[in-house]
Amino acid sequence: MNLHLENLPRTISVHWAVDNLADAASRDAARAGCGGVSCGNAVVDAGVPAVPQVVMIDQRALPSELVEIRTSDWRQVVDAVKTLAVRGAPAIGVAGAAAVMLAAYELAERGALAASPVWFAVRLREAARVIAVARPTAVNLSWGVNRALQVAAGALKAGKTPRQTAEALRELTGDLIVEDEAINRAIGAHGAALLAPIAAANERPLTILTHCNAGSLATAFYGTALGVVYAAAEQGLVERVYADETRPVGQGARLTVWELSRAGVPATLICDNMAASLMAAGRIDAVVVGADRIAANGDAANKIGTLGVAVLAHHFGVPFYVAAPESTRDNACATGADIPIEERDAAEVLAHPIEGVEVFNPAFDVTPAALITAIITEKGVWHPGS
Repeated sequence: MNLHLENLPRTISVHWAVDNLADAASRDAARAGCGGVSCGNAVVDAGVPAVPQVVMIDQRALPSELVEIRTSDWRQVVDAVKTLAVRGAPAIGVAGAAAVMLAAYELAERGALAASPVWFAVRLREAARVIAVARPTAVNLSWGVNRALQVAAGALKAGKTPRQTAEALRELTGDLIVEDEAINRAIGAHGAALLAPIAAANERPLTILTHCNAGSLATAFYGTALGVVYAAAEQGLVERVYADETRPVGQGARLTVWELSRAGVPATLICDNMAASLMAAGRIDAVVVGADRIAANGDAANKIGTLGVAVLAHHFGVPFYVAAPESTRDNACATGADIPIEERDAAEVLAHPIEGVEVFNPAFDVTPAALITAIITEKGVWHPGS
């Protein structure tokens, strides 16, 4: 299968603001990652703030519009995470680090106060605490924030100024974006190796079911669960992907099938309650989903509805795979019972309240390790309980 991954947008990136640069040479330098005359000190033309922009695909607008959010305000990054403009565990991990970076630039511009590394460090930790709790279930968010705080602490300890520390955080964010794509491609390769024997035994390409969006849109680029699909499709192992709509927000209906169609993978959208019929008819060869947090014992939290798909897969003898980076594993959670589950606004389920009716809207559920055939990470394949 010929894929067209070049049609997929980069979910999150970091750029210098270049709209007001006066000449073409300065604009080209800025786009190359330099702030005008001096790359190291981020010097830009007069009147242009030497603060980077975080650029995110606004996933709330998909599939009807492909819209970017551009901001140098860390609070707007937090809002994007809370409102699902940017979503997916790996992507919000990068967003967390990017938000800390923007907070560092803001603090570094605070005149005399910014000259004090102690004041800077305290205020940066305060901002980081706000960023880390924007969405509680996905451990990657706090992971990204902690990576940034570690780099900041190291820079300050080495005698760097707050401005230089902010620059170090910009470099970290760029590194995390590159690192994330490499991790996802490794996950894809390991996952394709798992699917190959199934396709060989069936003597045909496979039909794969997925739930929610764990594709390129959920990462910096390429994807986890859909990364497995892309790697397998390139080897001729995939016939079609069935995507659950993923109620109540519709990540499958709005994002997964949009992404698959752009990449050139045959896709069929189904309502969440249709998966059982497909499995009963023998039309699903494997299930591949992502995860937002994986406990030490292999229990995995993912978008609400994943548990039901896992139960169905177990009943019908369909292998159920979880694809996620090692950063999603949280050994501080012994089991899935220790994973905090975010509850979201009732309006996502019931747009117009009805008097006397309450709404229960957990964003995630936990699939027990016993229902998971294998967990696929960049380091290889893990069989829970083995």
